[in-house]
Amino acid sequence: VADPEQGDIIDETLDLFRANSLFCNFEIKGPADRLLIILILYISDCLAKIGSARTVPTQIEASKMLNTLSVDNLAIPGDA
Repeated sequence: VADPEQGDIIDETLDLFRANSLFCNFEIKGPADRLLIILILYISDCLAKIGSARTVPTQIEASKMLNTLSVDNLAIPGDA
């Protein structure tokens, strides 16, 4: 059972998104770092998808856009 007082990898990714997304190189020391990189790329894709709309989407429109994005294949570094 996870401790609700302790943050998880999603919280950490969101808290450190801006700082971590500015790094050109990121030393991968383990699976948690790899997951952090994948989540940063996914958040970047989400923001790009919402930002590419012709007009500012409503919350419902943005939710639909992100739901569509969530079922697409995410290109992970190192994959073909």
